[in-house]
Amino acid sequence: MNNIAYFDPLLFKCPKGTVAKGTEVSFTLEVSKDQSPKEVYLMIKDDEASDYTYEKMQKNQNKYTKTLKFEKKGHYWYNFKLVFDSFSAFVNKSYDNHSYTSCEKGEDFSQQVTEEEYVCTDSMQGGIIYQIFVDRFCKVGKVKPRTPLVLRDDWGGAIKKNTTDPILINEEVFGGNFKGITSKLDYLKELGVTVIYMCPISEAYSNHKYDTADYMSVDDMFGSEADFKELIDKAKEKGIQIVIDGVYNHTGSDSIYFNKKGRYDTVGAYQSKDSKYHKWFDFINYPDVYEAWWGIDTLPRVNGNCTEFQDYIAGDGGVIEKFMKLGVSGVRLDVVDELSNDFVNKISNKVKQFGKDKVIMGEVWEDAGTKIAYSSRRKYFVENQLNSVMNYPVKESLLNYIRSGEPYELVSTIRMLQSNYPKVVQDNLMNFLTTHDTVRFHSELETITNGNQQEADALMKLASAISYTMVGVPSIFYGDEYGMKNNDGSSRGCFDWNNYQNEIFEWYKKLAKIRQLSVMKDGDINVLFAKYGKFVYERFNDNERVIVATNMRGEDLRLRLNGEFESFITGERPTEVVLKKYDFEILIEKKQN
Repeated sequence: MNNIAYFDPLLFKCPKGTVAKGTEVSFTLEVSKDQSPKEVYLMIKDDEASDYTYEKMQKNQNKYTKTLKFEKKGHYWYNFKLVFDSFSAFVNKSYDNHSYTSCEKGEDFSQQVTEEEYVCTDSMQGGIIYQIFVDRFCKVGKVKPRTPLVLRDDWGGAIKKNTTDPILINEEVFGGNFKGITSKLDYLKELGVTVIYMCPISEAYSNHKYDTADYMSVDDMFGSEADFKELIDKAKEKGIQIVIDGVYNHTGSDSIYFNKKGRYDTVGAYQSKDSKYHKWFDFINYPDVYEAWWGIDTLPRVNGNCTEFQDYIAGDGGVIEKFMKLGVSGVRLDVVDELSNDFVNKISNKVKQFGKDKVIMGEVWEDAGTKIAYSSRRKYFVENQLNSVMNYPVKESLLNYIRSGEPYELVSTIRMLQSNYPKVVQDNLMNFLTTHDTVRFHSELETITNGNQQEADALMKLASAISYTMVGVPSIFYGDEYGMKNNDGSSRGCFDWNNYQNEIFEWYKKLAKIRQLSVMKDGDINVLFAKYGKFVYERFNDNERVIVATNMRGEDLRLRLNGEFESFITGERPTEVVLKKYDFEILIEKKQN
């Protein structure tokens, strides 16, 4: 039955992908020439409807078409029904966003309609992001300790050297600071970095700073506000933007807002029901039992519907406004799935007051386009809330390609992005191999290769080549550029400034040059071949074309080139390319003027 009809949302829907409200969309279903259905319907409904609307499709030879104008923003779901004399058939969405035909209705295709056309063409696109865990990147000058934080004097020492207690580990700091980052701006420029994304910088009593103590103050162990401003200004001189981490779902229990330890002069929510902060939090049995993020009592969860808290963060004179006025270029929203829709809208609108190209990036681990969290469909794109998300789907799919040797999941993920993410969001995605929440990618590769360092290095280069040429913006988690490994199981070790210059580092410096091509800023992506461990795709626009080929299997991949290409890796102009296991190639087409 699968040969009866075929639909590809990337080829048979125009325009493809997400559209803005008021757009006409044409759907085309291709029916086998030896089939003659009596009627063909496009079945469609919005997210709030229980029943489908049946739209009769018009026949043109063996193709059936229907054009709809979407007057309302939202998530829509559609399918196709073919009616024959004795049976009906459905054209359903397959795993990889193609179609299959069945007597039973299966999964729907998705169509998202945004409130307005996205305007975000000069944000992070075409650049390179560098993520910094401030305490572990670079230390310059003296750092003054602050109780209960313990300042270690063994930069790069083992994370669990002194304790295995996670709370105590989090209270140990190595002293990385703003001046340290400022001192390395030339180094980052050498890597082609255009955006520094910093883990939280507000005052907090941990090395990670996700337990905010005072949103309005930078942590004095990182430096003063003047030091931070100097970093912003000097980075800007080198063409580098600063994006900060916004942790607005929870605070620290040791904070001016909760004040569980009584450290602050303010009356915290834990101390009195009369505290002006009391309504920020949800207490189950006052004061010791309260809602906390993942049950961690040092991270009391904020009531996301509390308008006073929302205004404190995103209102006039609030936290976001303060840091945007200091010169940051945007905010990454920690656990954005746990923020209310209204709150995300307020944050987004506040950031956009400083320019529609300012960064509003969400931490989303799944498909951000159709995400459901806490029984609620998220509206990140349909309400134009986010113009970037962390691209966990590609990271996981890339890792699984390396593990399994098969690229099917990677292809499926790319097709999902093309269908469910607005094009400018695709171009602005944060593509990473490692973050502060994951295992170091090189350590993952060493596990996969059973400790074979040479193979792990080769795979690190292959993975970074895909990351740098995939739709979106590549992101380096500090140290990945030299193959930094886990430290005592943690990805948050100190940067080794004495031993970073190696073969992987030289590759990353070279790889930065591919980002200078215009096709890497807004070019489309198309998979050319994905079987038997081979993965070949192209990036293209009106002026440039780049072909990326990788091979994860023992059988050679042989490419015969039609046109004039230059190897980005060797500078040669081959007519044929042969790739062995773990080999890859990046080919730049030389178009005729």
